[in-house]
Amino acid sequence: MATKASHTTVLLIEDDEEDYILLQRLLAKVPHQRYKVLWEQRPEHGLAHMQRDDHDICLVDYRLGAASGIDVLKEARKQGYTRPIIMLTGASEGNIDIQALHAGADDYITKDQLQGELLHRLIRYAIERKKAEQERDRLLREQIIRDEREARRTEFISMVVHELKTPITSLKGYSQLLGRRCERMGDAQGMQLATRMDQQVNRLTGLIDDLLDINRMEGNRLRLRESDFAFDDLVEEVMADIQLTTEQHTLVKEGQTHATIRGDRERIGQVLTNLLTNAIKYAPASDRIVVRLARDEQSVTASVQDFGPGIPAEQQERVFEPFYRIQGQETIASGLGLGLTIAANLVARHQGKIWVESEEGAGTTFSFTLPLAPRQADQPALEVGR
Repeated sequence: MATKASHTTVLLIEDDEEDYILLQRLLAKVPHQRYKVLWEQRPEHGLAHMQRDDHDICLVDYRLGAASGIDVLKEARKQGYTRPIIMLTGASEGNIDIQALHAGADDYITKDQLQGELLHRLIRYAIERKKAEQERDRLLREQIIRDEREARRTEFISMVVHELKTPITSLKGYSQLLGRRCERMGDAQGMQLATRMDQQVNRLTGLIDDLLDINRMEGNRLRLRESDFAFDDLVEEVMADIQLTTEQHTLVKEGQTHATIRGDRERIGQVLTNLLTNAIKYAPASDRIVVRLARDEQSVTASVQDFGPGIPAEQQERVFEPFYRIQGQETIASGLGLGLTIAANLVARHQGKIWVESEEGAGTTFSFTLPLAPRQADQPALEVGR
């Protein structure tokens, strides 16, 4: 079966008609490639033609009567010509090749070296190089635009978050003041309303903090304040704080690690808080949440198990994505869908791992590991519950 020839259109700016005819003959002999040559004899006509979209590459003679092909090159690039250009010349001396490349040529060849196959390769390589160069430029421009948009978005979110924090802090102070005043007056209904107001302000503060954290993480501006601390003490503190927020659920701890880890204590507490509050929100019908602790020679593991509806298998890989909400459970709990993303980022920043295990109708367990502090890494592991 014959190979179908491809088509390439060449614009030739050449003042010598004999050279134009020679070039046509050479290109006509190239197998599996059809060339069409458009000829312009005068440099000003050639420059005008270069603005048309009817050719793939331009060949420019170095000498165009009294004019110079170098001048044509420079003017064409100045006018925004983006197609590849090959310089042709009958002269082999001097530094014409360097001049041509500096002026914007993609390649250079002397006429005494012209052969059909060689010229074909020059044309083909020049076209492909130019395509690759333009693709790189396009990707770079798009990346620059994305970076600029991301920088503006990050700056805008940061500004909005900081602007919101001041009035919210004031609202919290007012709600607490109102609650104390109602308490002194014996106004039970007023106290209840003030408490609800304070809870909603705390919820809004949490959402704003999540936005600020994810904004810092995406901009690589989140700083960790690392220190050595007892992991079990942190777990007990967080569980005690969360237990105060729920009367329906009992938080149960199983196991001890007796381990010291190195990291940002507040941020690790944030991870635990997120997993526990999620367990409470997404298991509204259950009455307990189980926190299991374990340790091996290199790390500690904390697992938070709820007994809610579970997460479908096809959605489990996506729960750590920003703004992702489990389909079918959007009405169970509100939020931005950033908590697990932030938790996963914080665990990764501490060289740990986080994962989820779930079965529909049987609840969900989120687990994460953190490395031991260096001086404990070589000590024997303790059994769970010891």
